[in-house]
Amino acid sequence: MMGLIAALMGLHDQEILYFEKALSLNPTDEVIRLNSQRVRNASSEKPFIQPSGERLLLIKAWGYGFWSDVNHVLACLLLAEITGRIPLTHWGGNSLFGDGSGRDAFQVYFEPVSAVALGDLTALKTASFFPDKWSAANILQDECQKWEGAGSQVPSLYFLNRPETVAVSDYHVGVVDLLPWIPQTHELHGNSAAASLRWLAAKYLRPNRSVAAELDAFYRDNLAGRQTIAVHVRGTDKYPEMSDIDPTCQRYFDLIDQDDSSSQIFLLTDDWRYVRLFQQRYGARVAMTDAHRSQDNTGVHHDRSVQPVRRGIEVSKDVYLALRCQKFIGNGESNVAATISMLKEWDKEACTLLAPSRLCRRQVIELHGKLST
Repeated sequence: MMGLIAALMGLHDQEILYFEKALSLNPTDEVIRLNSQRVRNASSEKPFIQPSGERLLLIKAWGYGFWSDVNHVLACLLLAEITGRIPLTHWGGNSLFGDGSGRDAFQVYFEPVSAVALGDLTALKTASFFPDKWSAANILQDECQKWEGAGSQVPSLYFLNRPETVAVSDYHVGVVDLLPWIPQTHELHGNSAAASLRWLAAKYLRPNRSVAAELDAFYRDNLAGRQTIAVHVRGTDKYPEMSDIDPTCQRYFDLIDQDDSSSQIFLLTDDWRYVRLFQQRYGARVAMTDAHRSQDNTGVHHDRSVQPVRRGIEVSKDVYLALRCQKFIGNGESNVAATISMLKEWDKEACTLLAPSRLCRRQVIELHGKLST
């Protein structure tokens, strides 16, 4: 199937790789053998050649939770690496974490991912765009047929062999979806999702000076020099999504109680109900940032009483502080916990997820083409 998809996408090198791998696993399958032979004999077929000249990838805001948006950016950065495009971000008015100024909200928290600016895009009067719902005239628009209509819900696979000057990604993609399509010439070829995310974050994801100063100050005053278990407990709007959330909380206690009772607990949670439970059980062992939290099932990122940039800084700090702790326990159904589990190469048994990481879950897509068998 991977070989057939590669054939549809014009990815000749991967087509050969996957057909030959399939044949080695099932050498008696006549269909696979014929396809593999056809590929080897197709001297007229050539690998997709990237067009010459500067090509760009604009990464729009996904428009949901902070680390969901950041993980979309990281996947798009991998897409840029694979396709030879220069990346740039635009978290516009649909971002839940903007400052209202109209500037790229991503840069409120992180350094730019490249030297290209949004103004450079609007100046490209003769540029071609993919999907073609975009143009120089509407490139800064927050939402454009994201969910319905032509060019909606475009997955990462469709960007792999596009010749247009500017490609625009506004629908969520994941690093795990792109792993099979990393060229053998790229150093990330064959790496796991976690190793790829760490590589991308090290290269591109740099907290800006003000955010870095805040997290450094908290770490110095509260965590430095102390054996600390970071514990992320997601409540609020996760309650309706997860029927087993309360039993899961008891599992946190069971794991913490197995550890050294002198260890500090750095608690990351959006829910005051969990703060009270942890403080009742562990008292002064619990440390946490002075972040806004909810008393009910309303997600903090949807609470309009909180200044959006403050929300973004708080959840950004929590992740980077957890990465400085010696151990971590979290719920993989949360983007925050899933990200923490992957952005650090934890010591054996130092990282525990109480549900599988959502960042390892592949997107299911419908291929708009005919697969020949």
